[in-house]
Amino acid sequence: MLLSDVLADMSIRQKVLILLAAIALIPQAFVIALDTHLLVSLSRDLTARNAGALAEQALTTMDRIASDYASTLDREARRVRLLVALQANEAERLLAEPPADDTSRPVFFGEDFDRADRRLDLAHDPAPRVARERRGGAPLAVSWAHVSLHASPGLTRDAHAPQARALAAMTDFYNTVREPDDPLLGWHYVVLDSGLSASWPGHGDTPMEFDPRQRPWYAAQRDRPTFRWYRPHRDASTGALLINATLPLLDSTGRFVGLTGLDVDLSSTFALLELPAALQDGSDVLQTAVLRPPLVEAPGVVVLARQRGGEMDSDWHTLPDLVPLDFGAVDTTATVSAAMIAGENGHLRASVDGTDSFVLYQRYGEGFGYVVIVVPVARATHAAIEAARYADEATRTHVVDLLIVVGAVAVLVVIVALSAARHLSRPIEDLERAVERLASGDLGAQVSITTHDELRTLGDAFNGMVPRLKAHARTEESLALAHEVQQQLLPPSPPLLAGYDISGMTRYSEQTGGDYFDFIPFASAAGARTGIIVADVSGHGIGPSLLMATTRALLHGGRDRGYTPGELLSYVNRELSKDMSRGHFVTLFLLALDAADGRLEWASAGHDPATVYRAASTHVAELGADDIPLGIDVEWRYTAHAGAVLAPGDIVIIGTDGIWDSANAHGERYGKARLRDYVARNAARTAQELCSGLEAELHRFREGGAQVDDLTLVIVKRLAGA
Repeated sequence: MLLSDVLADMSIRQKVLILLAAIALIPQAFVIALDTHLLVSLSRDLTARNAGALAEQALTTMDRIASDYASTLDREARRVRLLVALQANEAERLLAEPPADDTSRPVFFGEDFDRADRRLDLAHDPAPRVARERRGGAPLAVSWAHVSLHASPGLTRDAHAPQARALAAMTDFYNTVREPDDPLLGWHYVVLDSGLSASWPGHGDTPMEFDPRQRPWYAAQRDRPTFRWYRPHRDASTGALLINATLPLLDSTGRFVGLTGLDVDLSSTFALLELPAALQDGSDVLQTAVLRPPLVEAPGVVVLARQRGGEMDSDWHTLPDLVPLDFGAVDTTATVSAAMIAGENGHLRASVDGTDSFVLYQRYGEGFGYVVIVVPVARATHAAIEAARYADEATRTHVVDLLIVVGAVAVLVVIVALSAARHLSRPIEDLERAVERLASGDLGAQVSITTHDELRTLGDAFNGMVPRLKAHARTEESLALAHEVQQQLLPPSPPLLAGYDISGMTRYSEQTGGDYFDFIPFASAAGARTGIIVADVSGHGIGPSLLMATTRALLHGGRDRGYTPGELLSYVNRELSKDMSRGHFVTLFLLALDAADGRLEWASAGHDPATVYRAASTHVAELGADDIPLGIDVEWRYTAHAGAVLAPGDIVIIGTDGIWDSANAHGERYGKARLRDYVARNAARTAQELCSGLEAELHRFREGGAQVDDLTLVIVKRLAGA
């Protein structure tokens, strides 16, 4: 029987029912198939994209944590270097003129501490961290009022009595520089070639057979008498993980008589290495050191301490023995070890103990160690995997709901079809209209959906998105305004000085930054001069920009007081330190130029030295100083330096570390050597051309990579014939 014959025998109601069923069911079946295909494809695409983005974000986070740790250790290393230099100066002075035999300052040896002599006033707390965390027993008792002396085997207590009195007198210096509860600093000590040594705070538990002159770090210092760090090692008294920083002691003839130094508690810095909770499970963070001959037969990498992913909320485990670095995969271990031995930073994706992982390694301090972060790729992309699982479940639920609707349409075609049409179309139309309003700029657009399905979830998501867009727009406007205000604080143009070509630039890595340069008229007893300023506030963003504005205001407020450059920095430091929070500081270089004869006077607050290119000889010199950054010590007095003169054709370059610390994709930094070479090659160009040309060269060096730090540069060029 033909279909036409069947239809001819049906009633009109049946025909309409069949027609409505066909109209309703066939498109629904097609929509189900197409919708399912699109959702599955979209889910897979988003999963792949999110996994890649999350992996990149994880690497960025790992790099930031390692870089912040390295920067912190670099800063602390400079502080330790300064403290050791002061300590060496005091020790040489006392050894040159030993104090008289004063009974009010008795001399104590380690055995006096071991028997707890009552005159020592021993205490367990506060004490250096290395003493409080003593291995295998109670905290080590110490004395802040006395040093503990130690005579090497074969040396009596009475031998070299003048030297013993001199070392005992070091207590006054130690208490002057002491910072209570400083977790980084351990023992201060002096070791003399005569066999006499002293440690502060005074303590016992020193093995009688201990002779520090036999330690490798002492022999290395004697063979090369300069400031040096020595690889991580265990303290003889407490077993703590330490590194030492030492300087030689010389007598009046320049002969080596011993050394002085500091033990730095490396483990106190480990708490800075904390991964976000999302990356912790299954991860591993290692502290390692590169050992080289003669300490070992061949260069190698050892593990000092580690913290595994499941123990991120507990203390670090400093290993009792130095074990070789081992990732459980020969290729991975060899690749990372070779890079560390070569002094490189980097990251790779490789197998670690059979798990596909990201491995990042970053050198820290002054080349004495590496931090290694291992994060499983599955952990880094966990959110994407969970999102894919959720999308699959949502797709299955959506298909089931559609089949239920189709079944209902089959039973009640007309009613369900009309009801479903209204149910589905009205919320979508409302959403469409709301999206069109939002696209036209109406940030007050809202939608009201009263259903209890995915459409209501989508509507709630849309309503929640609009306020966040509005807040984001306000934030962008505020940042844009802050950027505009900060730009207005920078000089609109360089000063016009006859015979000189001057230019400056600042490029922020964010909308606002902490870099700053300025040109100010400078009045002092030496006459009117032009002040050239380059400064770098620690950190990025709004906070450093406000601190930069405060520093600028203080400089302008003190410029007409007749100060020398050093006095002006001292004035700014006093005012700035009153409100400066701990951990924030400003490095600043101030150059005073006498345009008449090219004489220079300068002062530096912990800033990198300015570079002077001499046209006549094509040589490069530096204008530096040893003062500390602003905002650290309110009583610090800054020193002015003079003696340099700009000849015709000479060029002065003052910049911030964002220039020479710029790195390419391989982790290689631009460096000061390239900067000096760039100036020498382009010395004939104008100051403005030198600035813009360097900016272009840095962009090429980064190979198109993002600028991660603020860049500031000022060029002062004395014209030929001037």
